[in-house]
Amino acid sequence: MSGKVVKFVKYTLVFILFCVLLRACGVISFTSHEHDWQEATCTAPRTCATCGETEGEPLGHQWTAATCQAPKTCAVCGETEGGRTDHTWTPATCTEPERCSVCGRDRHWYSVPLGHDWQDATCTAPRTCSRCGATEGEPEHDVIEYGYWETVVEATCSSEGEASQVCRKCGAVVTKVLPVSDHKAGDWEIAEDATPTTDGRRACYCVWCGKEMGSLTFKYTGGGSGGGGGSGGGGGGTVYDNQGQQNTTATYVLNTSTMKFHRPSCRDVPRISSANYSTSSQSRDYLISIGYSPCGHCSP
Repeated sequence: MSGKVVKFVKYTLVFILFCVLLRACGVISFTSHEHDWQEATCTAPRTCATCGETEGEPLGHQWTAATCQAPKTCAVCGETEGGRTDHTWTPATCTEPERCSVCGRDRHWYSVPLGHDWQDATCTAPRTCSRCGATEGEPEHDVIEYGYWETVVEATCSSEGEASQVCRKCGAVVTKVLPVSDHKAGDWEIAEDATPTTDGRRACYCVWCGKEMGSLTFKYTGGGSGGGGGSGGGGGGTVYDNQGQQNTTATYVLNTSTMKFHRPSCRDVPRISSANYSTSSQSRDYLISIGYSPCGHCSP
């Protein structure tokens, strides 16, 4: 074998050995591929998952500040650094206890709000807390609530009224609304005349709206619609003895002349003129509301 051939074989073997070493070290590759890039993270650059080749730089941590609940923390990967901070206490107020403004924890288990420090209302300002300025209610004049109000507009059964009084501190005229009143019964009057064949009827009406408040019947006596006589000795000295007037199942016996009501057993019932005699099973309060008063003898 000639020297040139030996030399060529020698150099060829050296070159092959050199290439094998480079391949083993990853410097060269005899096969080509498309990189499978994995995105960069906080601590690693963009990296090929196949060959490990890298590109660019790590992104770096995105730190959020430490609080009383958690240490300094990376918002991307969750890595932490250091410890938690102290609570940020806010002083107690009228409505809230001393509390951490970050996590909402009360400083002590027995922490309570301070409570309002109320100052009394004045003529121009409502009840006011001296600490936080909260208000409650309305300004209050110094007036006497009972017995000193002067009625300016009388309340009726269909409209409110108004009363006034002078404030003892500032002299201002203070007014208040009077609530709508109940109906007010007027005097009894003849609504229907009695005849020999039909009873007559007395009625009383509300003085404001005219609503009928009560109605009673009376017998014809031949002496006029109003009848005569009374509960004691009758009219004009006449004394009645109508014993049958006690025989009624009604609750009360009425004298429409004297506007008294009796128990049926009352000794005064027979003395009532038949023209003024009537009965009712309405309640005691109702009879009083339409102008009747209880008999002083039988106390119905």
